[in-house]
Formats: sequence, C-alpha cells, structure tokens
Amino acid sequence: MAMLFKDQPPPISDTLRVPIPTLWASVSMMCQRCWRPPSSVMSAGSVDEIWIAPGPEMTRVMFLSGDVVVEIWHDFAAAPSRIGEVHQLKIDQVFAGQNRATARLEDGTTVSLRLTPRDRPQPGQRITATIIGAPRQDKPWQGVVGARLVGAHVVLLPGDQGLYASRALPDASFEPLSASLAEKLPSGFGAILRRGVVGQDAFVVADELMMLVQLWHDRMQANSRLHDGGTLAQKAALHATGANMCIEGDALPTEKFETAYASALDAATGASVNLASGGRVWFEPTQALVAIDLDSGAGGLEALVREAPSMIAYQLRLRALSGLIAIDVPRLSQGAAKTFTAALATALTTDPRQPEILGRTRGGVLECRIAHSRPSLDSQRYFADRASG
Repeated sequence: MAMLFKDQPPPISDTLRVPIPTLWASVSMMCQRCWRPPSSVMSAGSVDEIWIAPGPEMTRVMFLSGDVVVEIWHDFAAAPSRIGEVHQLKIDQVFAGQNRATARLEDGTTVSLRLTPRDRPQPGQRITATIIGAPRQDKPWQGVVGARLVGAHVVLLPGDQGLYASRALPDASFEPLSASLAEKLPSGFGAILRRGVVGQDAFVVADELMMLVQLWHDRMQANSRLHDGGTLAQKAALHATGANMCIEGDALPTEKFETAYASALDAATGASVNLASGGRVWFEPTQALVAIDLDSGAGGLEALVREAPSMIAYQLRLRALSGLIAIDVPRLSQGAAKTFTAALATALTTDPRQPEILGRTRGGVLECRIAHSRPSLDSQRYFADRASG
C-alpha cells in the first residue's frame, strides 16, 4: 500500500520503468469519428467536447462547453510543443537564491528549472525533469525536477511512491479519497491529488490515475527523452477528462469547425470586451503581469459585480493568459467586494490550470496567479498565421 502525505513529495528516483498494460488504443489521431471515453472516467468538468483539426503544418484543438469554445491549442509541425515531455538533462548553473537552475536537453535546448527545497542539483549533474511551460518573452522552456504526467485531477509521479495532496486541497477532500486510491497506486509510482479533485467521485479519480499509469508505460522511450507526454489527442483527453473527442472529417464537418474557430478568435480579439449590462473589461498583458481594468459604464456597479467575474475567467482561459493577474476592481462595499471575489473564485474552478486568488493589495487590486504553461493565444495566432501562409 502506498504511503499518504499532505505535503510535497520527496525527491524522485530514476527507477522509472514499470510495465503496465495498455488502455489508450481508443484515442487515436487517425479516427474520423467522435470518441467518447468510458463512462467510468466521465467527470463534471465544464468541457463537453474536444474538436481536433489535423493538418500538415498545424493541428488545432478546441475545447467546447456547450457551443462555446473556451480554450484553443495550436501544435506546429515545425515546432511541436514539448510540454509534458520527460527528459534526462544536464545541469548548467544553479541559482540557489532564486530557487532556479538552468539545464540543457540533448539537442542543446535550454530549460529553466524551478527548484524546491528538496531539489539540490549540482552543475554537471544529469537529472530527470519534466517540461511544464513554453518559452515566453525570450525566456527558455520551463521545467520541474522529476518525472510527472498531469491529468485533470491527478499528477502521476513515476519512480516515486506515496499519495500526496496539493497544498490547496482541503483535508476534508483528501482523506475520503486517500485510502481507496492508495490501494490502487502501483508500486513504482507516486501521485499528487490536485485541488480540482474536490467533489469528484473516487472511481473517476481512480480511473484517471490508471490511465496516467498506462500512458506512462505506452509512451516510454529508450533515449534521453524518457517520455513524450502522450500524443496531442491523449494530452487533450487528459486535459478535459470525460469530454467527447471529434476529429475533423465526416463526424465534424470542416465548415462547422472553421466557423467555431473564427468565432472564438473574434471573442478573444481586442483589448476589451463588453458586458451585457453596458460595462467593459480591459485586458493588458505586460512583461511583468496581466492587468485587468473594470468599467461599469452604463450598467452600474451591481451589474458589474454580477457579470464581470465569469467574463474574466472565460477570457483568461480563452486568451491563455498566465502569470500574475492584477484586477483593478472599482471601490466596492465590503460585502460587494466579498461577493465579487467569491464569484470569481467559483468561475475560475473550471480552468484546468487551477488559478489561485492571492488576495487584495493595500491599493485594492485583486491579485491572482496562473501557472505558465502553453503560450498565450496571441502568440499562438502569430505562428498559426505563419503556418497557414
């Protein structure tokens, strides 16, 4: 039985190869129909369907909630995403005061590693690391020490042991799941329960756990890249557990895909978006943070408090904005301010990046943080325009 921890895991060993039978044959980029995962892995997430349009230069993936596109991925043949890849890499420099280190992949690509107090790499040392973030603003790929595969509710830790809880996961949610999941965790694997597990049934989380274990086995490689993180379809399926997957073709007409794609890009275009009541939300990404300004306009503060939180959450995900988010909320009563913050927290729960609300500054700015992962939609669109000529 696996050990249980309510903290960060210990250092991950290099014992990474544990044979597990395959389960992923159903998810294929070659299928020309809609694929629904087994009912046992269906979850209560907001994404109902995943639409994929493969192409020779670029593959596009859209995540839909009802008939609304909430997230878009672009994967380019000339520069495929490395997020999720697990590598053996060599440490170049360690910056202990910044909890960072730089390392290089076999092909010379630079990776910036985020270090925890337990990570003590030395220059010249070869370690296992997972790439978790794309290059941005002239910065290199981002990574963490150790092997991991990330699902909607679970982070699998190959070569580790024990079941852990995210620090943001309440004990009341961790304890009911821990015993049943620890029994299902195979030897040679650890796992972290993410805070998105709150409210999920144990069998849903257990099935996702086993899918991650089997994905690790299916995609292992005998070179410096130990694992490729899965195919694009597999990554999308884990990103939105339980969603129907449709590949452009007979089951998903090209015109239907392109219409939804163009509509989503229009929704994410421009520095501001209008609210139904007449208010407006402004988005201004900078080098340091994403600034959001709210204007009640003709709608008044009450309407702004009611409408802005869901629009902010929707646009942050659709535009793939990340890092420090600073929301300049108009001066509100204490009760209205709490209502706004609670509504925003609820709206952000559907974002698989699991945004965190940090609190308010003395100046009244509401701060949130979203971990960097895929590039912003603006960056993706720049390369998409180049790929499409």
